[in-house]
Amino acid sequence: MRIKGIDPETAPDNLKPIFERSIKRFGRVITPNLVMAHRPEIMLAAANLGVAIGATGTIEGRLKSMASLRAAQMIGCPF
Repeated sequence: MRIKGIDPETAPDNLKPIFERSIKRFGRVITPNLVMAHRPEIMLAAANLGVAIGATGTIEGRLKSMASLRAAQMIGCPF
């Protein structure tokens, strides 16, 4: 059974910046964001974790992107 995501048009205002970043990065609001939006407090925490990880300078940005892409490929992520 799959959980249906929320309608982006009815998203709470505090989630709209996350949806906008998703559109900018992927061309659409990705399904995990739509599903996590059922629990805005969890989605905001996950987004903040992602921002914090992305802001660290320990690993070069290009290498982080390549690692993320490879991890997605390994689990069969469609985006």
